[in-house]
Amino acid sequence: MMLIAIAASVLIASSALAAAPSAAPSATPPLVVRVIASEDVRPQLVRKILTETEAIWRAAGVTISWLQAPRGAAPLTGPDPGPYVADVLRLNIGNASGTDNDPRDGRRPLGWIVFDDTSTPQPDIYLSRSNAAAMLADARAVVGSVDLMPSEQRDMLLGRAMGRALAHEIGHYLLTSKVHTRSGLMKAVLTAAELFMPDAGQLRIDTAQRQLVTLRLRSEPLVALR
Repeated sequence: MMLIAIAASVLIASSALAAAPSAAPSATPPLVVRVIASEDVRPQLVRKILTETEAIWRAAGVTISWLQAPRGAAPLTGPDPGPYVADVLRLNIGNASGTDNDPRDGRRPLGWIVFDDTSTPQPDIYLSRSNAAAMLADARAVVGSVDLMPSEQRDMLLGRAMGRALAHEIGHYLLTSKVHTRSGLMKAVLTAAELFMPDAGQLRIDTAQRQLVTLRLRSEPLVALR
């Protein structure tokens, strides 16, 4: 497993036209995600992460509504309210290394979500900037020397990789499954090129997955708690 978050209108025809009332299909409600980043994660990087994730899921017909906490606020934690309570998908961005490193090759996760069992995801996702930075440093053959890059370029590449990792973890949450696919967004392992290069065209969910996500959002909409 790779450990790397939409209203009905009714059209009433006039009786003069003798047309029966009909209902338009329900739109998919947005996925609402609360976001907090540690103080050492630059706001510019956070914006790039969210923008990348948003673009990937927009292509699947899913809108994401981000609720950002003030910078440096305490991590979003608390008692488990259950996997599908409104507005409980929470994202923490920091520098933790994760607890599920692969001992076979030393891979460290860019992000992770915890499951209670095979189909019950906890509503918390974590993204690790430090793990992403280590992967970027090791990807010289793809991105060139990190030491020579201006901070804006590093943030662009980190945001791209972390945003794609976040999109992957949101996929686990919305599909309520740990299962990985042979290709697409839900692959178990993404290569450096798939994480850092501009084209994210291969990181998509398939038609069957898209239908499951749509049903998930429509039947159990996540509504922001104000």
